[in-house]
Amino acid sequence: MHVSNKVNPELLSHFFKMIADGAIMESDLTEFCDNPRLWRKQVPADDSAVVTVTPNTAQPFWQGVWDELLGAGRVAVPPVPKLTKKQVKSLDRFGFMLMYLPALDEDQYPEGFAKPNWSRYLEAAKIERKPLDGMWVAVETIRKPDFDDPTGYPDDRLMAAVKKQSRFNTSWDDLHEGGLLQKIAKAAGFPQKGTRLPTAEEWNLVGNLMNWLREHRSLPLPDLGSTRSWEWCENTCESRNRLYVGYSERGGLAYVGAGWLDHSYDNLGFRVLAVL
Repeated sequence: MHVSNKVNPELLSHFFKMIADGAIMESDLTEFCDNPRLWRKQVPADDSAVVTVTPNTAQPFWQGVWDELLGAGRVAVPPVPKLTKKQVKSLDRFGFMLMYLPALDEDQYPEGFAKPNWSRYLEAAKIERKPLDGMWVAVETIRKPDFDDPTGYPDDRLMAAVKKQSRFNTSWDDLHEGGLLQKIAKAAGFPQKGTRLPTAEEWNLVGNLMNWLREHRSLPLPDLGSTRSWEWCENTCESRNRLYVGYSERGGLAYVGAGWLDHSYDNLGFRVLAVL
């Protein structure tokens, strides 16, 4: 590999470490060395202050998180499934985070976590519940905007990759029957069957974890319950409705509502979860 004399040796060392950790690929470093000015990745000024979750560090990271949240030994975090090079690159390129979601009931949630309010706006008996199974997932960490924010979902590289302008005004059917989730799986290299919307249970736990990690691990993660918009989930509510979640003025992380699966709404977007 030819290394340009324009490359700072300390910066180069940082990238070699990122390759070893699985955070970037060698082709990224080649691109950087060829033309550093055009390379988009940002290197923190103080690397020691930044917590990174890579395929190599995810298992001990999440074991530490769950030990702190629930007590040592309550959750045994398994090894991360082997990822392809394309999947590893997609984690960084599209803003996915590796998470281990254990098989928890809501009554086992850590203190202070907001639980879904299943019956405030819906008849709870009509909601399809999908208990947490205990598995590794890659979930998008893109910020959920207000529905009337003209910028929409910020720096949305995943939608750019599938040539879609906005996540709003997308129906549940567009994602499933219309093939959008298949296109996303192909762009990111994730399994077709496992690339989907979060369940309402998963979305709620992920939102709580993002808030906790932002406060206790200083990770730059969004508050999914703080904005005036909803996001689709996988769960059904009667035959023609699907759940949506997250509107700040109706309960934030606790909010659970439902909309027609074949309708699109200008205040309803989505995020993607891939089962690994």
